[in-house]
Amino acid sequence: MLGLVLSGDIVFDGLVQGLVYALVAFGLLLIYRATGVINFAHGQIGAFGGYLMAVLQIRYDVAFGVSLPLALLAGTVLGVVSELVLRRLFTQPRLLLFVATLGLTQVIQLLQLRLPIPDEQASSVTFPVLIVGSWEVAGVSVTGPQVQVLLVVPALMAFLGWLFLKSPFGMQVRASADNLSAAQLAGISVRKVSTKTWALAGLLAALSALLIAPMQGSSIATVQNALGPKLLLLSLVAAMFGRMKSFGWTLVGGVVAGVVDRLLLSWSLGGDLPMGSNVALLFLILLVVLFTIGRSESMRDSGWQLTNKVRAARQELTRHPLYRVLTWGGVVALGALALAVPIIAEKPSDILKFTTVPVFLIVALSITILTGWGGQLSLGQFGFVALGSYSTIYFANGLPYWTASLIGVSVGVAAAVVIGVPALRVKGLYLAVITLGFGLVIRSWFIVADKVADGGTAKLNVDRAKGFRLLFFTVKGNDFDGAYYFCLLIAVVAILLVWRVRRTGIGRSIIATRDNENSAAAFTVSPQRAKLLAFAMSGGLAALAGALMPLADRSGQFKVDLLAFEFEDSLRIVAVAVVGGIGSITGAVLGTLVIIAVPIFFDGTDQVQLFASGFGMLIVLLYFPSGLISILHSFRDVLLSWIARRTDWTPPVRERGANVVSLANSTAKKPSVAMPLRTDGLTVNLGGRIIVEGVDLEVRSGEIVGLIGTNGAGKTTILNAVSGLLPSTGVVELYGRDIANLSAHRRARLGQGRAFQNARLFASLTVRETVMVALESRQRSLFVPSVLGLPPSPIAERRKRRESDEIISYLGLGRYADSLLGELSTGTRRVVELGALIALDSRLLLLDEPTAGVAQRETEAFGPLVQTIQRELGASILIIEHDMPMVMSISDRIYCLEAGRVIAEGDPKSIRENPAVIASYLGTDERAIQRSNTND
Repeated sequence: MLGLVLSGDIVFDGLVQGLVYALVAFGLLLIYRATGVINFAHGQIGAFGGYLMAVLQIRYDVAFGVSLPLALLAGTVLGVVSELVLRRLFTQPRLLLFVATLGLTQVIQLLQLRLPIPDEQASSVTFPVLIVGSWEVAGVSVTGPQVQVLLVVPALMAFLGWLFLKSPFGMQVRASADNLSAAQLAGISVRKVSTKTWALAGLLAALSALLIAPMQGSSIATVQNALGPKLLLLSLVAAMFGRMKSFGWTLVGGVVAGVVDRLLLSWSLGGDLPMGSNVALLFLILLVVLFTIGRSESMRDSGWQLTNKVRAARQELTRHPLYRVLTWGGVVALGALALAVPIIAEKPSDILKFTTVPVFLIVALSITILTGWGGQLSLGQFGFVALGSYSTIYFANGLPYWTASLIGVSVGVAAAVVIGVPALRVKGLYLAVITLGFGLVIRSWFIVADKVADGGTAKLNVDRAKGFRLLFFTVKGNDFDGAYYFCLLIAVVAILLVWRVRRTGIGRSIIATRDNENSAAAFTVSPQRAKLLAFAMSGGLAALAGALMPLADRSGQFKVDLLAFEFEDSLRIVAVAVVGGIGSITGAVLGTLVIIAVPIFFDGTDQVQLFASGFGMLIVLLYFPSGLISILHSFRDVLLSWIARRTDWTPPVRERGANVVSLANSTAKKPSVAMPLRTDGLTVNLGGRIIVEGVDLEVRSGEIVGLIGTNGAGKTTILNAVSGLLPSTGVVELYGRDIANLSAHRRARLGQGRAFQNARLFASLTVRETVMVALESRQRSLFVPSVLGLPPSPIAERRKRRESDEIISYLGLGRYADSLLGELSTGTRRVVELGALIALDSRLLLLDEPTAGVAQRETEAFGPLVQTIQRELGASILIIEHDMPMVMSISDRIYCLEAGRVIAEGDPKSIRENPAVIASYLGTDERAIQRSNTND
């Protein structure tokens, strides 16, 4: 039985340290309230202030009373400078700003490394404190650093609580965070408020460092470790306890985290629990808190997507003869350079350094899939790398290396799917925090387990790993060359596999889910499957890189240790993806070259690597948000355009595609004798408020049914409930089948098509790709054939492309086929959405204001277009529309809603004359009904 002893000293120490964790969390909370993101540079700002104080006091003999204010001032100034640097990103998506704080972390760390060393034996010099000594109080040992915390933190927290809850400044901060535009209209200087908030957060960061470093017995050289990733995890647990809102609950969370951490750490050091149990339990607590918060408090999707916004090459330029020459010329040149590395390397150690480049490239590809395609930021990607590495080494003792590697990859896939499950409930910031915790757990608990490694170090037994040496071929006759070429070969294979996936329905579905989850579900794509596939592929690739890590060991001993899986590596790989161009395979290659390969070429120290990744990430995010790939693409397009003008080249004219009528008739589902749609007592209750109550409606076969009413009457809510996007009660039947318990994508697979009011669709996909997403309803892309290019994937992809071109041509969208939807007008996107409904072969169309945002001239063309598509598909339609001439002219029957209830139903003539409808919606002015202003 475990001898777990509850020590008063340990509990008291945990309580005191918990106060500091809460103080750090307060600093995180300030920035979150002001900007909506967690400032990952917060701890590094504190470390800089603490290190500066040590330099002043020990190296230059500056008195404590002078060095302390200067250290606090340094933290404050860094906070202000951080705000000024990041200010231009405040209006950008939150994830963009969040990633920028990662770059800022590395820049501040670089600045700290440029400071003088306080003492030649800095590792043995303890951190300076004001109160020295220890006392026995009620049987508990109390030290000077603990007294400092007890004197400072409670008073400071009380002041902060008053400042943000009662003072005018606090009200200004809350107002700016809740509604920026309204705060500006109220006369609040938002910029000044933001600067003051960042300054205060910087001050708290420096103070936190000065308080916690001496308590943890940190030396001058290790003050950085006192404010490292583990402190961030502890502070995040505290902040999440308060749901990033409540100062009181944040304080409680800090104390809980501190006591749990100290107790489990003492038991682990005593041998009663495995090492790292404290981090593992804190991670579990964090998961429970985040799941309690749930989806309702998660970030807005639009603010937590970091997408590649590189414009596609103009369609005519892609047909220029030099387009392929430039593309393949770059590939050949890069390949030749990669192959020449072992030949031009001066010594074997140089080859080992460059072996890490293809390994990091594979990890960057995993980030490309997860963050670039899936929109989910991972801050613990090297946790999956570590799983793959240690699993491979463990199973390679007796098994062939290939087999052990496959097992390692499988472990990575399984772990990624487990971590991906929370993505079905939480997203954005909260999911990034989960991946951070996962990475720390793997490093602190899994790697140090006795059965996994010896003190965190594991060596690949090349003599017992069957067939290991047969994998390598040499140029100069040593294994290091072979290891490099083998890793390079695997990286090339990984690139080809990822390239293949991106061109199939798997890749399109993942990106569609990221861009617009509701529209993806309406196109029969399962958002849950798409998200888990992104995690699985990402985890598998990262684990594959881990299987190669022993080959990149710079000591040449084919081993790995804790230093190979630092938290900073997970940040650096994010920098690689962002600098190159998130979501782009070419961008991953470019980012790896700039962030990883170039510093190695110049014998890069840690400072060179921090400069490349930190400054590189900030510069790209501030001035080239789409990454280096955007610069490369712009240069290519300018060059091709210039050559085309000089040579009078014109693109060949493509023939018009076949008429879509044959396609629709040949693939459409057989009509059903059952009623397309029937609701009975449909009720929607959101947060205790009844939005729709007791709605009974029918859409009969071949009908166009209009749904009208004032704004807020519940029209869109009804469509969302019928589509499966909102929970509801009552009966919902689709062709006689009860679909009330089916998810949105399963309802779509039964023949229900949905067009949304905003027509956002998928901003990062082209028109052709969008239609091909809808064509997934006819033949679902299978994962393994899609990845490996096996039947039926190639034939299915060619057929989907041909059918999408036919639909695009039929709707007159040929010149937009390769244009990103995010670049098109609202009217054009609505036509694309109708094309997707054709591709779906939908028998019941739910159209939500298809003319919203469209000019009146274009509106008048929509009515006939909708009727034409209805005839081609043999479909029934339920349409919401405020354009009365249109809805009256195309509808067979109309329902009118008021305050969530049906007040009238009948043909257009009876609705037009219904007194209740006139009083509620139409009014008495006949011109409002008959309007057809074609001159607008």
